[in-house]
Amino acid sequence: MDKDEHIAQLRARRQRIEAIETALESIREVESSLQEMREILLQQRKAERTERLADIREADKAGVPKTKISKEVGLSRANLYNHLKGAPADE
Repeated sequence: MDKDEHIAQLRARRQRIEAIETALESIREVESSLQEMREILLQQRKAERTERLADIREADKAGVPKTKISKEVGLSRANLYNHLKGAPADE
C-alpha cells in the first residue's frame, strides 16, 4: 500500500467512526426524550391512581357492590379491599 492508499484508508475509517458517533448521539437524544416522557407518564399514572382511589371510596360509600367496583376498575377483590383499608398493594 502506498501513502495515498493509507491516507484513503485512514479517511474512510474516520468517516465510519464519525458516523457511529453521530448515530450514538442521536440515540442519546432519543433516550433523553423517552426518559422525559416516562417521567410525565409516571406522574400522570400516580395522579390517576389517586383519583381512582377517591372514586373507589365514593362508589363504596354509595353502596356499589365491591365485586362490581373491582371489575370496573380492573383490580382483584383482594387489592380492592386493600385500597379501601388504605394499604394498596402493587398492581
